[in-house]
Amino acid sequence: MKRAWVLAPVLAALTACGTLGTPPAPTTGDLLGAPTLLQLGPQRLKAEAVAQLGGGALRVRVRVQGQRGAEALPPLAVTSVYVVTREGVWSAPAARASRQGCGELPCLQTSGSGAAGRLTAGEGVQVVVGLEDPRGRVLWLRDARVTIQGE
Repeated sequence: MKRAWVLAPVLAALTACGTLGTPPAPTTGDLLGAPTLLQLGPQRLKAEAVAQLGGGALRVRVRVQGQRGAEALPPLAVTSVYVVTREGVWSAPAARASRQGCGELPCLQTSGSGAAGRLTAGEGVQVVVGLEDPRGRVLWLRDARVTIQGE
């Protein structure tokens, strides 16, 4: 009986080790190291972003697109949007991604918005979108040259 009482806390601790709810937030280095082109099977993906200030908020629209002539994008979920600035990292949860309005190229479109803080129009930033594949792998894709637009 005493063994059961000793083992119970040990088993509880071991069980808790494998149940992290979300991965840790990426560092600035992680985000800046994200690729600008991502090869997933036969599909080559790139990100294009637009960042706009308005009413004290920053709105970021991101399009993840494949190459011309490709059938469709791999089944990916967009999880987050990050903006790397001179002063640090701005982040927002991604809105539900859409596969509409992409013209001839297969794509996913999403957006994120939040308080602008000290960001200013004309500032150069890098936008990183977080993606998750069906197996739960977290992938990053970066647009390295985005200029924040004013109202």
